[in-house]
Parts: sequence; structure tokens; C-alpha cells
Amino acid sequence: MSKKLNVSELNVLSNVIREKVNEKKYEKIKGKLEKDSDYKKLEKLIKEINELNKKVNEKNKVYNEICLKVRNKFEISNVSRMGDDIKVYFNNNDYNKIYNDLVLMNIGKSVDINNIINEIIEKYS
Repeated sequence: MSKKLNVSELNVLSNVIREKVNEKKYEKIKGKLEKDSDYKKLEKLIKEINELNKKVNEKNKVYNEICLKVRNKFEISNVSRMGDDIKVYFNNNDYNKIYNDLVLMNIGKSVDINNIINEIIEKYS
């Protein structure tokens, strides 16, 4: 008894067939690829890239450990790389307080934006 395949089954079957076709095509040209100078360059580059990635991963591990030390030492929320610079973020639980201060400063008078900004920065930093 045969049945119609559903979409998921068709996708799985299609992937299996595609993989088998790729394997057969590869086997036909494998010998030529192994002798090709450009293919050899690719193999060499892959090894070099993998070695560089290992070094980058090691550096990232050290970077993360030092970031954690700096964060704990100075009570910093986060330290991150921004190109060649370091960006420091503090835990700022004062957002609601800042907003409330802005609302209160704005009641019943004309607003001097620069003055408000400077007052609030001074208060919370």
C-alpha cells in the first residue's frame, strides 16, 4: 500500500537524496580535486583559519576572565569591545527616578533642557 508523503517527509527525503547525489558527484571528481593546486590552497587555508580561530578563542577566554575581574572590582554592569575601544556600562537602576525627576522639573515652568540634563547627571553620577 502506498501513501502520499506529507511536507515534512518530502523535505527529509529531499535532503537525503540531495546528500547522496552530492556524495556521488564528489566521488567522481575526488581524485582531480586532490591534485588541484587551488583545492590544495583551500585545504591549507582551512588549517590556518582553524589555528587562528583557536588563538582567537583563547584570547576571548582571557578577555572574558579579565572583564569579570574589572566588573567585580568597580561594580560595573558590563564591559564590552567597541572596535578598538572599551565601552563600560553601569548598573543603572535609577531610570525610573530619572524619569520622575524629569517630570517634576517640567511642571509649571519653562524647560531649560541643558540645565535639566546637567542637574540629573550630577544627581545620579
